Amino acid sequence: MKMKYGMKVMIFCAVSCLLTGCGNVIPELTEEEASLIATYAADALLDNSREDVSRLMDTEAETQRRNELAAKVEDLKKQQAIEEEEEKEEAQGTEGSGGGSAVSDESVENIAGFIGLDGFQVSYDGYEIKKSYQTEEESEWEPAFDASPGKNLLIVKLKVTNISEYPAVADVMSKNMLFSISGEGGINGMALMTMLLNDFAYAQDEIGAGESRQYVLITQIDESITEAGSLRLQMKKGDERMNVGLQ
Repeated sequence: MKMKYGMKVMIFCAVSCLLTGCGNVIPELTEEEASLIATYAADALLDNSREDVSRLMDTEAETQRRNELAAKVEDLKKQQAIEEEEEKEEAQGTEGSGGGSAVSDESVENIAGFIGLDGFQVSYDGYEIKKSYQTEEESEWEPAFDASPGKNLLIVKLKVTNISEYPAVADVMSKNMLFSISGEGGINGMALMTMLLNDFAYAQDEIGAGESRQYVLITQIDESITEAGSLRLQMKKGDERMNVGLQ
């Protein structure tokens, strides 16, 4: 241990001579001395570094989140396929019986309560119709989401606000929700499985007290539709259903 300490002292002295200068002569070092000085300098930098978190660690965490999200999407795709089949059967049954009673629309304020987002408020924040969608935040993890040929994307925006006094997690993802969007002019479709980090169906983010975050639900519509009139959001959680009038 003493030997190691003595070696460090010698190297330190050599470094000091190089930095302060001994007269006007720059000393020549052997390869071994130069290697020792370089090693000492590297050790000193590592010992005094305050960077404990690397970008690689951030990347691994993001990859893990993406993998978990992909697994959740697969589960919801199976559930969505069953739901679509049930809706077709219900529609056929309604036509055969000559029609049925219409389901009244609830208000947007009831969305959070139906999902189970205690301490949060969900509000309608408008819509867009376009060929491609990408979040405003530039990120290598967020590719553009494009419409199929002959289709446009209908992007319904929802704002989630933490109305409590403490930060809380807005967790829609664990509720196994299914969403569909309908409206005038032939608008009627299930919300797509986008894997976007701001997809409302997969929201699971901490939001500060009094803060808001925007999420989206996206469905495809015919490319001839460029404006939406009235819009309704259908939500399903287990055997429970709710229709919400958006506009």
